[in-house]
Amino acid sequence: MSKLTLHVPEDLVVAAKSEAAARKVSVSKLVSDYFRNLAAKGGQDSKSLDQNLAPRTSSLVGCISDPDIEDYVDYLEEKHS
Repeated sequence: MSKLTLHVPEDLVVAAKSEAAARKVSVSKLVSDYFRNLAAKGGQDSKSLDQNLAPRTSSLVGCISDPDIEDYVDYLEEKHS
């Protein structure tokens, strides 16, 4: 097993610990399960991923045309730093 260091805002650490406690698992298990889920969906195209969403969420897919991801990442970095 490998070790991974993540840098996340404190409020996310608190939320992750709370969620892990509620599920009676470790934060490591929670994160591993999430990564496993991402890896399992890695080969799917975006259309098949949309089918796994709740109907209301699925209806919102694509409502923003050509989002500028870099601007959003910059915004999040500034907000959480």
